Amino acid sequence: MPIRITFLGTGAGTPGKDRYLPAILVEDGLRKILLDVGEGVQYRLFEIGISPLKITHVFITHLHGDHVFGLPGLLATMAMLGRKEDLVISGPIGITNFIRSSMEIVGDPPFRVRIYEVEPSTNVKDVISEENFSLQCVSAKHTVPDCAYSLSWRTYVGRFNPERARELGIPITLWKRLHMGETVVLDDGRVIKPEDVVEVRGSGLVKIVYTGDTAPTETIIDISRGAQVLIHDSTFSAIEDGNLIWNQGHSRSIDAARVAREAGVDKLVLTHISNRYSDPELLAAELLRSSQT
Repeated sequence: MPIRITFLGTGAGTPGKDRYLPAILVEDGLRKILLDVGEGVQYRLFEIGISPLKITHVFITHLHGDHVFGLPGLLATMAMLGRKEDLVISGPIGITNFIRSSMEIVGDPPFRVRIYEVEPSTNVKDVISEENFSLQCVSAKHTVPDCAYSLSWRTYVGRFNPERARELGIPITLWKRLHMGETVVLDDGRVIKPEDVVEVRGSGLVKIVYTGDTAPTETIIDISRGAQVLIHDSTFSAIEDGNLIWNQGHSRSIDAARVAREAGVDKLVLTHISNRYSDPELLAAELLRSSQT
């Protein structure tokens, strides 16, 4: 199952001429998920050819403006374009009131917002469980309640049997969903499971972790174990004073590298980069030196 990650904004705090504020698009074929919604997110979506109406889920890490001020505008656009489908939003304590206030500005929208409000804790919490997809949250180490998220997909390894699918009268439009491990219901009420049309040889887990803003912490290491990708706060360079940075609830490049090493993730991506660094290759070079020591 292909998972596409598009970094719409990787800046921090305030907009810069080279970086938009935090927003990441994750696509899995069935869902289009936004991780945080900084200002300018709609412009970035239009640039890559994605309509706001196609967004299915929004996961907010915390309620600092650079991570959430793009949400009211996004909701307003969805309403003006006549969205009908439900929108799923998850966030920490306070997200419900924030959305309600935003919707008062929007008016009476033609779609329903399903809100999952989570109180982050040091123990990993299950937030959403859908067909072949789950979302978990753990507390990041920041100055306000902050959800670090784990997005997981159960994948099925096996050959799809088109002849069997035709025998069962399954529309071609549903074949991909079945091959990705989703159970479907036909118009006549029959329930079709993946194993009905897929020669399953095994299964695996695809896992992405996104920290939001955080100082290095054991909770991030714990939730990141087994992840293919860790997207970690790297607001500052290694040349900055670590204690000062951590007290602000942020990390340096070398802090993110240590977390990734201890968690054993396959790939580390640095984000939430301060505008003070005009050349992000500085942080990449620090990671390389860190990996050699």
